[in-house]
Amino acid sequence: MEIVHQILWFLKPEGIQWLIQTGGLPVICLIIFAETGFFALLPGDSLLVLCGIFAATPGADGQSLLPLWALLTIVPVCGILGDQVGYWIGSWFGKTLYTWPEKSLLGIPIYKRAYLTKTEEFYGRWGTFFVVAGRWVPIVRTFAPIVAGMVKMPFPTFIFYNVVGAFTWVWSMVLAGYFLPPILKTVAPGFDLARNIDKVAIVIVFLSVLPIAWTVHKERQIAKASS
Repeated sequence: MEIVHQILWFLKPEGIQWLIQTGGLPVICLIIFAETGFFALLPGDSLLVLCGIFAATPGADGQSLLPLWALLTIVPVCGILGDQVGYWIGSWFGKTLYTWPEKSLLGIPIYKRAYLTKTEEFYGRWGTFFVVAGRWVPIVRTFAPIVAGMVKMPFPTFIFYNVVGAFTWVWSMVLAGYFLPPILKTVAPGFDLARNIDKVAIVIVFLSVLPIAWTVHKERQIAKASS
C-alpha cells in the first residue's frame, strides 16, 4: 500500500512540482513522451500548466525557473514522438488482430473481425479529430494513436494531425500556466493556481470531453440510421 500512496503522491500538485524541480526538462520530456505513446495515467495536463507557472516565475538569479522557449519547442516534439511510438505499436498489434480467429464464450461474441471493420469506419469519419482532440483527455491521448495504427490510418494523415495536436495541446497548457496566475490574482484574489492545479485539470478534461461525447452521439445516430 505504501508504494501505491507514493505513486499517487506524484499525481498531486506537490508531487508534480517535486518532479519538475528535481528532474527539470528531461523528466518533463520523458513524462510527455510516455503518456502520449504507451503509458497512461501520467499527469500530462497538470504537469504542463505547472511548467508554465515555473516559466513565469523568476529564480534567485532573476532567470525563469524553466525556459519558456524549450517548453514550447522541445516538449511538443516529445509529444509527437510519443504518439508516433503509439502508432507503430498499434500497427504491429493491428496486423496480428486481423489474423485472429473469431471467438465466443457461452454464445457471447468476444472477438469478431467485424469489430475491426466498424472501428476502421469510425476512424475513417472521426479519427483525425480524435488524434487532435484526444490530446486534452487523459487515457484517450495514450490510446488514440495506438488505435490509429491498428486501423491503418494513412501515415501522412496521422503525422500531420499528430504534429497539430502536440503543438496545440502543449502550447495551450503551458501558456495557460504562464498567463493565468496574474489574471487570477485580479479576478479571484487568494486563489493559488499551483495548489489547485488538480482541480483546474479536471475542468480542462471535462471541457475537452464534451466535443468527444458529441462525436460519439453523432456516431450512434449514424449507426441507427443505417440499421
